[in-house]
Amino acid sequence: MPQSTRSPSFQKRTRPTWSRSCSLPANDYKQFIDELIGQVMADRTGDGSNGVASFRERGHDMNIVCAVDGSEFSNWALEASSALFHQALKHVVLLHVIDTRQLRSSLRKEGADPKQVQDAIERLEAEAQKVLKAARETMELALSQAVTYPLATMKTVLAKGHVADTIIKRVEKIKPDLLVVGSRGLSDLEGYLLGSVSRRVLVHAPCPVLAVKRSMKPPIRTVIAVDGSKASNLAATRFRSWTVPETVSVHILSVVPDILTDVASDVLPDAQIKALQKPFQLRAEEVCARYRQWFLGEGFAVTAQVLAGNPREVILDYLARHKADVVVLGSKGLTGADRFRMGSVSEGVAAYAPCSVLIVRSRPS
Repeated sequence: MPQSTRSPSFQKRTRPTWSRSCSLPANDYKQFIDELIGQVMADRTGDGSNGVASFRERGHDMNIVCAVDGSEFSNWALEASSALFHQALKHVVLLHVIDTRQLRSSLRKEGADPKQVQDAIERLEAEAQKVLKAARETMELALSQAVTYPLATMKTVLAKGHVADTIIKRVEKIKPDLLVVGSRGLSDLEGYLLGSVSRRVLVHAPCPVLAVKRSMKPPIRTVIAVDGSKASNLAATRFRSWTVPETVSVHILSVVPDILTDVASDVLPDAQIKALQKPFQLRAEEVCARYRQWFLGEGFAVTAQVLAGNPREVILDYLARHKADVVVLGSKGLTGADRFRMGSVSEGVAAYAPCSVLIVRSRPS
């Protein structure tokens, strides 16, 4: 794996850095929590009625799909699912996809007769069943070692087709709360740390996706990037509803983006630059403080920090310096190519992060 966590084009910048922790009055804190819960329930059901009760119950009724292939990365994904979400899990689908069309085409080009082709496919299917059996055993072992053994049901599914596309189609049909994939981290681009299957799934899956890049053990160091948007609110809220304080430590990070061009930065005096940036700084500090109070109130170990600069670069640097296990990011619930644009903060962080990535998106409209 490459040592650098930035793309070759990333340039280190020096900008003012702010870090502040503060608390909220009780009334403001209660209003903030109610707004978060209502927002999540409105996204799921179309209204916020009975939001609090339904939301809290939902946190312990989690259905996930784990795409498995028998690799070390796949096993890490299974173990991460258990470590992070064991108390919320209700049902787990272990999905393995084989591309028989590609095998059939390759064998025919080599001159294999129909019987040889069929024999090869049957052997592939037999190996696939072994992969699913081993995955089930790995998941059962991981859950049995969790802090609290859940009453989760488990199902194995063998599907055929193009791997990434078939995973997406199955997820569209199953409608899980989360899709978990192992990321091999292979690419033709130097420094690109997200495999092609996991990247395609992140782009097109209609649900939140956890791409696991390495093994993680409790306490899991989690960085939640927030900016006050609906997408980041949903990401933080979902993560809170799926996890427990005993297994994760939370680092809230908000980044004040550059609002001036390099030319303007060179021309304007420092005092004027700070004055222009101050409203954005205060907003980021307010957002960070609210989430810190919220997670503290739920018993989590929490730190919060506000930094300035290019959000993608700052987040990547923060992940590397703090040896994060997973980063949580929000993404707008759009459709098609707009769902996860190249060059967006989520795309850039997911691609180059040295740790696992949880992308949470709202349902497409």
